[in-house]
Amino acid sequence: MGPHADISRGANRQRAAESFEEVCALLRPRPLGHGRYTGGTMSARWGVSYGGLLVAQALAAASADVPQGLWVRSLHAYFVEAGAADRGVEIDVVPIRDGRSTCWRSVRVRQAERLLLTADLTFARDSSSPAHQAPIPAVRPPEVLPNVGRVLADFDDVHVHWNDDSAFDLRYVDNPPRLTAREAGRDRPRSSVWVRAMGPDPNDRALNAALLAYASDMCMLDPLLKPHGLWWGNGSAKGFSMDHSMWFHAPARTDEWILVDQHSPALRDGRGLALADMFTRSGELLCSVAQQGSMRAPPPRHG
Repeated sequence: MGPHADISRGANRQRAAESFEEVCALLRPRPLGHGRYTGGTMSARWGVSYGGLLVAQALAAASADVPQGLWVRSLHAYFVEAGAADRGVEIDVVPIRDGRSTCWRSVRVRQAERLLLTADLTFARDSSSPAHQAPIPAVRPPEVLPNVGRVLADFDDVHVHWNDDSAFDLRYVDNPPRLTAREAGRDRPRSSVWVRAMGPDPNDRALNAALLAYASDMCMLDPLLKPHGLWWGNGSAKGFSMDHSMWFHAPARTDEWILVDQHSPALRDGRGLALADMFTRSGELLCSVAQQGSMRAPPPRHG
């Protein structure tokens, strides 16, 4: 092992495991009957509900509302309004259609009268068919990379949301946007990260899919920043997620390293598109992700 060995041996391992258990608990919405569920919230470092949690809770509630043996295949969510991080949510799941092998659900996530998120999902049974997938990129392994919280520890002008006591360990293959801030016009609109849950495998396929959705929103908009020398934080870009789509290709285990390979094909008029593929370490493609986000740069300085 190199200098950035597995943080499971570090002093923050226990807190990270507790954080992961907290996330798992939040992804088990409490049923109220007739397609209605309630979900909790968690303290967020940036003051509003984490969008990935809302997406994952919508998925978890919809998964609990479909017949046994059907698994999520696609999810299309829209963020309507930011939620308060200190209040729970109500989740309404509406059956759209149940076929013999596929079913459709529509979900609304609210806080009182405020609509936070809408989502439409499809579920289907496993079946045999011809198969192909994109190859996993050749990148440095996670063992030789540091946790992002350690990388950005010396910067007080950047939002660091994922430290080594978080539910997921996040490690950039290349430099995070803050470290490329002086390279405007030279960096590509790409970013690759390794992520892994800091708790044991829950041995629950539906819960692992929700955990994958939770993790998929951690840094999806980073490719919008890097070509412009920007970062999320003081004196730099501001933005938020507008929608989030996922296509699930294979069952996941989130306690094993997952490579998130991201790129942005376009940014214009303050709105950018980011795309990502999520691979197991052995190269199996777990899912594909697309997100549109708002990104506003600071006004130019004069004088």
